[in-house]
Amino acid sequence: MATAPDPTDQTDPLVDPLARACRLNYVEFCRELGRWSGAGGAVEERDGVALWATASDFPVSLNGAVRLDPSTPAGHVLDLADDWFGERGTGFTVNVVEGVDDDLRDAADAAGLLVMRDSPQMVVDATVTPPPTPDGVAVRWASTAADVERFAEVVDLAYQSLGAPADAIRPTFVALDRVLEPHLHTVLAELDGEVVACAQLVLSHGIGGVYYVATLEAARGRGLGELVTAAVTNRGFELGATSVGLQASPMGEPIYRRMGYRDLYRQAGLVRFAPA
Repeated sequence: MATAPDPTDQTDPLVDPLARACRLNYVEFCRELGRWSGAGGAVEERDGVALWATASDFPVSLNGAVRLDPSTPAGHVLDLADDWFGERGTGFTVNVVEGVDDDLRDAADAAGLLVMRDSPQMVVDATVTPPPTPDGVAVRWASTAADVERFAEVVDLAYQSLGAPADAIRPTFVALDRVLEPHLHTVLAELDGEVVACAQLVLSHGIGGVYYVATLEAARGRGLGELVTAAVTNRGFELGATSVGLQASPMGEPIYRRMGYRDLYRQAGLVRFAPA
């Protein structure tokens, strides 16, 4: 049984209800990754740990574990992940929150996992002002399986500049209809009729979460990342979210701050690249 946060503990950032909602929204997004992979994916929760696997064998974020119960020993979290992903033949990412999972981060570091991401969880409490739409650009919402296909292609191509190998992300989109569920909203930005940028909103736990913000390298410098981020942010508030959060990449962090996003806590991803 999960341990409830201690409201007197001022060192635990997840005591704050908004921070906790952002964390749970992130976990829900990770579960979605497994669901979108259809028969090639898996989602499981046991011993206070959420595990998800996708149809891709790329271990960074696409296959991973989050400790939901802070009383679960760090060593057990790693043993569980090693066994679960070892059976699947892939590596994995352990996602940790600073001030909550410090013991797990230390244990993962000692076990040889590598820090591949260390970023702020950011949040905004009201709608943002979208930038002007550049000439030749049109923004629309994904509504068909073909739209989801193009979304997946753009994310796969764009994330290669962040270190993902080619065709790491695209294979995770198998059950395309599941990406069109009512709590998921994906925006596409077209330049001269071609989709070149995108972002996604996941609604859960009373808030919205922004994921998969991506712009093709050839289309960068036009403000399209800010344009699609503003679109999904404001869509969240339109649909009743009390706040909207995101995990900022180094490339996106200054843009999000300018838009009005603020820090809540830091989280990191430690990766085992091959089965233990």
